[in-house]
Amino acid sequence: MSKWEKFASVINIALGVFIAVYSYYYLKLGIMISPGAGFLPFFLGIALIVLGVLWFITTGISRVSASKTSEGDSSCTCNDDLPGETPITGRFPRKLVFGLILIVVYAWLFERLGYLLSTLFFMLGWQILVEREKWIKTIAITVLSAATMYAVFRFLLHVQLPACVWFSLGGI
Repeated sequence: MSKWEKFASVINIALGVFIAVYSYYYLKLGIMISPGAGFLPFFLGIALIVLGVLWFITTGISRVSASKTSEGDSSCTCNDDLPGETPITGRFPRKLVFGLILIVVYAWLFERLGYLLSTLFFMLGWQILVEREKWIKTIAITVLSAATMYAVFRFLLHVQLPACVWFSLGGI
């Protein structure tokens, strides 16, 4: 484990503290029978803190065990990375960049095109640009995931999703 993993775990802990404190002081927690707006964010913040602490501890433990095994073996050329891990050396993070761009475009299109079209475009773009899947698999994943998410939000959770502007014009 590297120093970047320790840094990421500390950021995880700090984010959890911020979420828990914000939801406790600025949102209403409520009670178990009638939870308020801050109930779920508060416990998710606590979960982030716990996971960040566990991540930090396991990073330190694995680093100690890796250094103990390398002390006895003089032929070991160990660095911060564990065996089997390949460090990123100047590669363009294509998936990360395309994924972030697609998420921003999806958020921008969501109110303008409605849920269905924006989700179809997002899933299609994700499968083509990020995952680089074949067309048949891309179309199947796009249609099934958009339909499944629509069913979950609309029928199970009773969330009103934005309708497509073209469909709401009616008889025009």
